[in-house]
Amino acid sequence: MGQWKKTECNFCAVSCGLEVEIEDNKIVNVRPDPDSPRSKGYCCRKGRTSKYFQDNGDRLDYPMKKVGDTFERISWEQAFQEIGDKARKILDEHGPRSLALIGGPGGAAQTELAFAKPFTYGAGSQYLYNPIGLEFMGNWWSHGKIFGDQMHFTEADDEKCQILILWGSNSYVTHNFLNSREKIREASLNPDRMLVTVDPRMSESARLSDMHVALRPGTDSLLLRSLIALILDRGWENRDYLIKHVADYTKAFDWFSGFDYRKGFEVCRVPFAQMEELAKLLTTRTWGVHQDLGLFCGRHNTTNSYLMLTLEVICGMPFVPGGCIVNESLCKRGVNIDENDPKIWRTVVTNSFPVLGTYPECAVSQEILTDNPDRLRMIFCTNSNPARSYPDTKRMTQALKALELLVVVDVEMTETARLADYILPAKNGFEQYDFNTFQLNFPEIVGVLKHPVVEAAGERRETGDIWIPLMKAMGTLPQLPDWLYKAGEKAGRTGDRIPYFVKLLAYAMGHKDQMNILPAIVGETLGKPMGSPNRAVFWAAVMTSPLIGTGQVELADIPRLGIHPVLEKLPKFKDFCMMDAVFQLLDQRPEGAVVGITRQDTMLERHIRHEDHKIHLYCEEINDYMKYLTPEAETEALERDREEFPLVASSGRHSDEGHNGYIRNPKTYRFRKPYAVAVNPADAARFGLEDGEEARLVTRAGSIEVPVEISYQMCPGYCMVPHHFGFTFEGETVGSGVNEYTSYKDHDIITGNPTIRYIPCRLEPIGKEEKGDE
Repeated sequence: MGQWKKTECNFCAVSCGLEVEIEDNKIVNVRPDPDSPRSKGYCCRKGRTSKYFQDNGDRLDYPMKKVGDTFERISWEQAFQEIGDKARKILDEHGPRSLALIGGPGGAAQTELAFAKPFTYGAGSQYLYNPIGLEFMGNWWSHGKIFGDQMHFTEADDEKCQILILWGSNSYVTHNFLNSREKIREASLNPDRMLVTVDPRMSESARLSDMHVALRPGTDSLLLRSLIALILDRGWENRDYLIKHVADYTKAFDWFSGFDYRKGFEVCRVPFAQMEELAKLLTTRTWGVHQDLGLFCGRHNTTNSYLMLTLEVICGMPFVPGGCIVNESLCKRGVNIDENDPKIWRTVVTNSFPVLGTYPECAVSQEILTDNPDRLRMIFCTNSNPARSYPDTKRMTQALKALELLVVVDVEMTETARLADYILPAKNGFEQYDFNTFQLNFPEIVGVLKHPVVEAAGERRETGDIWIPLMKAMGTLPQLPDWLYKAGEKAGRTGDRIPYFVKLLAYAMGHKDQMNILPAIVGETLGKPMGSPNRAVFWAAVMTSPLIGTGQVELADIPRLGIHPVLEKLPKFKDFCMMDAVFQLLDQRPEGAVVGITRQDTMLERHIRHEDHKIHLYCEEINDYMKYLTPEAETEALERDREEFPLVASSGRHSDEGHNGYIRNPKTYRFRKPYAVAVNPADAARFGLEDGEEARLVTRAGSIEVPVEISYQMCPGYCMVPHHFGFTFEGETVGSGVNEYTSYKDHDIITGNPTIRYIPCRLEPIGKEEKGDE
């Protein structure tokens, strides 16, 4: 028997608590942690495959440099020196717009972004690209416009809402919120509650639902506009909520006045009677909604999110217990970005702007493959695989090859790493201190500091021990005073971090131009004394938590350390002492702890961040977009090119047979065959497709060959392909990556978020003779 240790899942933001059994420094068994305050003994299939992620033949152990067509092992010192010299030369010749960072946060191991951001800002660049720019641009931009806050977003109050809605989400399989199967079953079986799924196909979640709205693929925005217009036409809106909390609802309501919602429902192929019933339910009961990539990456994806939030507002659900609540965050995810601020960069070719500091991923290849003198010339890629995960694989690979410098920091030999000039091996979330900024519990506020459970092999380094030396080598980490180092040494030696914090504040106030690299400064001066830069930067994140001053941490009754009894009573300092105690608690409990209780009575005032403390529904960008959302315009757009591409492909099917691209390892589905395109039986018969046989999926951008799975889950005209294939792993490649047929041109015109869940396509059977010729 090995030793059982507590940790968290690495593979998605939900971060279920795990117990892992360690034998000979290897994970040999995994089970859900019954003591986890986050998931309380629940985890999904992803966490259970952790051992395949931890130990495999593609793990990176040593720094490497590309020489010709091969990689040679080099020392860390040589790597830092050469990378620093080359990067500095490019910056000196071409300026900070020549540099971008791709990646940063893993699914649930996100400490790296705390160092990667200062690395980027220290070089003078604003260009950050990470998964936000693939999924959440439209959603978080919409939250910023309506509520003035991109960092916090509304979710369903799962346990208390009378109606639980899953829109564009198959949460029973994707597990995209805590304990999703338990909560979905409860909502489905409870006679006093309802489960509603809005999805073109009969998904696993839809089968359990009391109501399934099987809309036409790609018509979510039109359906939402029609539904809102119906509610307003009947006078069913929550007038009291609107008068009290919304500044401009009468102006926004012009979008829906006189709108032909009956025709809209007809184009969406949903029965009017069903929509009338749904409208009554949404305006007479409390409800919350979980959205996913069906909405976030579909047609009109920014407007999808904007209109969904508008629907929440007119029904009076935002920031209301039992409705659409906010999961509070122990650590900051970023700050609200106003793209019209002249200090905020736009990309030079696509004129793209950031949301929560992140630029849209579809812009990357265009910002490299251009003659513009301000083009991207070097990329530092960390914990990301744009050669497979970004739209348009061939073009993205071409762009990465065109760079003057590509440095990859990762745990495995990915497709992107194979293109790199330098590869730097990082520890993963089981080998280092790490944390996740997504605290998804409600009403409890749970914090977790992941502790290392195995020792890293080779020369793998903790992320802070990679980025800080890189900054030094490039000359972007300033010379720090000796007294700050001494304060850090004393804090590590005595365990009393408050004097260091006071000195850090003093330094920061005197060097306000360095505020955006402060995490690196903490990692440099406190990391070694605390035994880990990651551990030190988590302490700093807790000390600057957005929970401070909200009264929510006090409700958790965290025991004070009692080291500074006077400071613990003084305004402001008592908050810092309290947060230091929060860190101490989490440092001692690898399973995590409840560090606050959500103040449900103040959710509205805390999360409406506009200066007038009102919700703003009207937005010029959305006003301009409404011309695209008429029944007539949508009918024309949906029928365009149907003769050449009669089907719609959704790239990214989740199933119990597969996992995700973060895990990569095909051993997780050795005895299953999840790589297939799911097709409705009528479409299979129409195009001469047989179950299990190969077909060619063709789009404007490219094609792949994939086995056919005839599935009654799929609606006619719609097919789905899983996204976690096409990886070359330990010399084996299983299937093809979906981004071989997606295009960088297919994105939302407001935020640039890709439309990878709506790709016009056709399926062609591959005859046995043709297959044999190949």
